[in-house]
Amino acid sequence: MLDLARCKSNFDKDGFVIIRNFLEYDVAQRLKDIAQSDIILRDHSHAVLDSEGRESKLTLWYTPGDDVFGRLSSSSLMHNYMQNFLDGPISFFHAKLMNKEPEVGGKWEWHQDYGYWYEDGFPRSDMGSCFVALDPCSEENGALRVIPKSHKYGRIPHGVTGQQSGADMVQVDELADKYGVIVCDMQPGDALFFHANLLHASGTNLSKQSRLIMISSFFRSDNESTHNDPRYRNKNIVIIDHDDVMNASQGIDSSIDFSKADDHIIVN
Repeated sequence: MLDLARCKSNFDKDGFVIIRNFLEYDVAQRLKDIAQSDIILRDHSHAVLDSEGRESKLTLWYTPGDDVFGRLSSSSLMHNYMQNFLDGPISFFHAKLMNKEPEVGGKWEWHQDYGYWYEDGFPRSDMGSCFVALDPCSEENGALRVIPKSHKYGRIPHGVTGQQSGADMVQVDELADKYGVIVCDMQPGDALFFHANLLHASGTNLSKQSRLIMISSFFRSDNESTHNDPRYRNKNIVIIDHDDVMNASQGIDSSIDFSKADDHIIVN
């Protein structure tokens, strides 16, 4: 593990931090192979359109199963980093696989995750996500772009763009002019931890390389949703040693609670 104090300082300052080689390359490749071949994942995948009508594929679930993806969300290393960044015990919110297919994958509009998680009843922005690259991520295939320090400006009003939630572009442009935009180039196995108020987006994939990633999202345990919905409440999760992530059945756990295409607007 990298120096937690230094990582925490960077997270607090910029709203995100990249941990290189969070997963070994061969582990990331095995996860990619499972993500592309598993029938259950394919059956629960749905398309989300951007403002230009291009689509990205998404599969989302609210409880980590006893499979490689559930174990990754429950890994001790992921939890140690996130608890450090959010200043206290955390609870799993949801995880998702997102794929921008070669030459057709749509963009994700500028937004904050808390811009719409607020609507799920979470009273504070004490929330964050871990973005793990399963493919190389570059500007050409739609890598994540972030506006550093934008998490310090609170929740920005959001509206609907395509089938996505998008932030008010006047404020986005002002913050981009002030702090610039960083393209997060990543290799398979790299992880990006980011705050729920960080403004982020990603471009269209017009390359011949897919952009497959997994995102695990968490809230601080004392920031439970006020909604009477078990998907948004504290869950009893068994923490798995990080080295045991791959010691599970190779397919996805069919019993977990997948989202439906019409549940709500989902972005990243």
